[in-house]
Amino acid sequence: MITSKVGLSKKSNDPELDEYTRNFEVMEKAVEALLKDSKIFAEAVITILESGSKFAEGFSNLFHPMVGEYDIIGKYPEAAKTAKNVDKYANSMQELRETLRPELDLIETRIVAPTRDFQGLVKTIRKNITKREHKLVDYDRHNNSLTKLRDKKEKSLNDEKNLFKLEQEFDLATQEYDALNSALKTELPQFMVLATRFIDPLFHSFYYMQLNIYYLMMEKLQGFAMESKYPVNGTGLDIQNTYEGRRGDAYEKLDSFTVNKRMASSAVRMAKRQETGGSSSALSRSTTSASSSTVGLKKPPPPPPGAASSSAGLKKMPPPPPTGSSYAAKRANSALPPPSAAASSSAPPPPYTPGNGPAVAIAAATKRPPPPPPSKAKKPAAPQPTYVIAMYDFSAQADGDLDFKTGDQIEVLQRTGSTEDWWKGRLNGREGVFPGNYVRDA
Repeated sequence: MITSKVGLSKKSNDPELDEYTRNFEVMEKAVEALLKDSKIFAEAVITILESGSKFAEGFSNLFHPMVGEYDIIGKYPEAAKTAKNVDKYANSMQELRETLRPELDLIETRIVAPTRDFQGLVKTIRKNITKREHKLVDYDRHNNSLTKLRDKKEKSLNDEKNLFKLEQEFDLATQEYDALNSALKTELPQFMVLATRFIDPLFHSFYYMQLNIYYLMMEKLQGFAMESKYPVNGTGLDIQNTYEGRRGDAYEKLDSFTVNKRMASSAVRMAKRQETGGSSSALSRSTTSASSSTVGLKKPPPPPPGAASSSAGLKKMPPPPPTGSSYAAKRANSALPPPSAAASSSAPPPPYTPGNGPAVAIAAATKRPPPPPPSKAKKPAAPQPTYVIAMYDFSAQADGDLDFKTGDQIEVLQRTGSTEDWWKGRLNGREGVFPGNYVRDA
């Protein structure tokens, strides 16, 4: 229904050309697969050769005598055969690379390059097939418009004019479509026959090139194995079982090491401990059982002989003196003389006069001096920085450590009550932690 509204109620087709087009599509995919697979195979062979060379080089470096290991075969007799043949294996892999290089160049020149050129022809033919489909759409559109106008019973003057125009457009569309359609129907089968003659030898050549590469690789490796007296009649499972038997408990021993695991820096560990346990335990690296594994990563330095305890540096401040007002009041009370008993019993009371009575006299005699004005609150003085002097050289063991030399004066930012802990300090603008038993108070 939609095609009838846009003038495409009738759609033409050519079954013969459609069959040729389907066969061409199959061949097009085969050519693309051949080009892709040939590239992948060549790259895979190059990767195998490079990996084998690096493998041989790595084994050669491992089994060459190191400093102090001149008699490596005498010390490790179970690895004598490997130590004797690592250089020979490296040479064999290098010779294999040189042998297979012409074969890989042959794949590039005899398979990849011709297939790429042939693929360019296939793409050109695909464009012509697509162009023929577009011309078929134009042919059906003009044909449907012309048929519709011809079937109209009563035609106006404009219809007659349009009819003449549509006939000319239909004739042009028919010529263009017939030209492409006839060319494809005539030449596409011939091209398919020629393409088959071209592609089949490529497939066969590529197959035999692969066999030749496999044969050269097998011949070189078997020659090395026979010359080095390695058994070649075992299966893959036998090789795996032999390897696991000789490996022993090497994996378990490697897992028990700590040097092959990632070590957290001292600053990171301090920050985590400050978040969980407070600042008092943040500087300690071995105060709890949970951090016993961390002690293995970074042992505390040995205590220096005759080092004084650091508790003197953590003395509490003395209590503040009593305030000025209470002290002055006690001195004023103690300065008053006690009243005389004889004078108070023999002396008659004075006559009453306003402002001169005994209560006024007693009040005048016992009146305390006014308290001194309160002292102004003094701003607390900034704490003086404390310093320690390095008695030994210390090199940083992890990120966040503060390294120093003997005699360096270090400003202490945070310290604990034990010299066996890690303290925090600053030296030459750098901050970090350092062992407390490497320094003494300045």
